[in-house]
Amino acid sequence: MLGALAPIFWRGFIPAPHWRITATYLALLLIAVSCMLLRALYRRGLWRPAGPWLTYSPLKRWLMAPLCLAFFFGVLWLDISSSLPMAYTVLLGQDSSRTAMVEKKRGSGKSCPYQFKIKGVGYLFFEFCIDGESFEQYPAGSLSALLNVRQSFFGEFVQSIQISTTEGDLNE
Repeated sequence: MLGALAPIFWRGFIPAPHWRITATYLALLLIAVSCMLLRALYRRGLWRPAGPWLTYSPLKRWLMAPLCLAFFFGVLWLDISSSLPMAYTVLLGQDSSRTAMVEKKRGSGKSCPYQFKIKGVGYLFFEFCIDGESFEQYPAGSLSALLNVRQSFFGEFVQSIQISTTEGDLNE
């Protein structure tokens, strides 16, 4: 569970699309294998569900099972697709730069009310926060930017964005 919280608190990581798909299949495979293992242990009498589960009606068990599996999948997917690759990229990734188009965007939360959105990045947990004064000085619309990132096979962690404007380059 703690690993799944990492993408929520550190929002500068963008997983590679191929890795997100691989992580989805890997999470589904691990859940299927663990379900088969628990069923085998249950049949041998080596594992029993927790007390409240046994008191549920059969209908409630059938309704709860998909919800539990969806929760397990979500946590496992966040760990495999974001948390572990993010840690690997931050620790062992290579520093690099690339150009991209960004737009300023107002965030919905209090922790990051002013942001840059990188065009082409549709990852739910990515945010690049800036302060209110910088936000107001940039024009609306697309801006050319130089991204300084740590990059690995799993994706990239955006460290800084340098915006190119007509008045000169401004760092964030």
